[in-house]
Amino acid sequence: MTAKRASATSPTIWTVLKWTVAILAAVIAVFPVWWMINVVFSEPGQPVSINPRLWPTSLTAGLQTVHVIFAETAYLHAYMVSVCYSVLTIAGVLLFGSAAAFEFALFDFPGRRIIFGIVMLALMVPTAVTIIPTYLLTADLGWLNSMQGLVVPGLASAFGLFMLVQFMRAIPADMIEAARLDGASHLQIYWHVVLPLCRNAMVTLAILTFMQTWGNYMWPLLVGTSPDMYTVGQIVGMFNSPLSHQTVEVVMTANLLAAVPPLIFYLLFQRKIVEGIAMSGTKG
Repeated sequence: MTAKRASATSPTIWTVLKWTVAILAAVIAVFPVWWMINVVFSEPGQPVSINPRLWPTSLTAGLQTVHVIFAETAYLHAYMVSVCYSVLTIAGVLLFGSAAAFEFALFDFPGRRIIFGIVMLALMVPTAVTIIPTYLLTADLGWLNSMQGLVVPGLASAFGLFMLVQFMRAIPADMIEAARLDGASHLQIYWHVVLPLCRNAMVTLAILTFMQTWGNYMWPLLVGTSPDMYTVGQIVGMFNSPLSHQTVEVVMTANLLAAVPPLIFYLLFQRKIVEGIAMSGTKG
């Protein structure tokens, strides 16, 4: 009896293997960020080969490097540009994506399947194929070195539409019909019934859009050639350039400052991501 109880409570080889793989994956994912923090908050001037910097050694030196970057470069201005770029893109993607998904998922109209199929084809087209005609169109509109040039081309998200359509299809048709019988208009059904039910999916899409927009380098590099329109990605690219002649502490500080907003954004809303993905898989 005791032997059976001990074998039931003792971990199996498969359980130990799963936890080992999970911990190893976590270490591999977290270690680059941890090493970057250690390089930033350490005494400057020491080669990495001599001091591997597995733990922070000088908080003052790291804060001084951060102060130097903010004071002597346009990093704060690039932060503001990137924040505006990300917030406006998220707002546009959520607005246009949810409105389009509302029609595609819950209503039938002529050509619905054909139009939705054409939109889904955009998921199969590489960005490199569309970036040149998009740039030429933006230039013809006179939107170079402007916020609308950064934001508008990214407002139509085929992935966002697909994600929200799959989520909204799980909303019972009886709920929409009940709202209509209660006298709700088309817009009221969208705003007061459908959007509250899609909160988790909207938050998930907002986070994914923020991650993509904040880390976007190619499009801001093409459209924002003026220093007034530089994003964080462009400033960090200058620090990482082989011709920048910056020390490793300064380069790592610039990269860490660029990584802080996505990390905070994700840590605050990671629960919503899991809930959105889990709920999008339920039907009825």
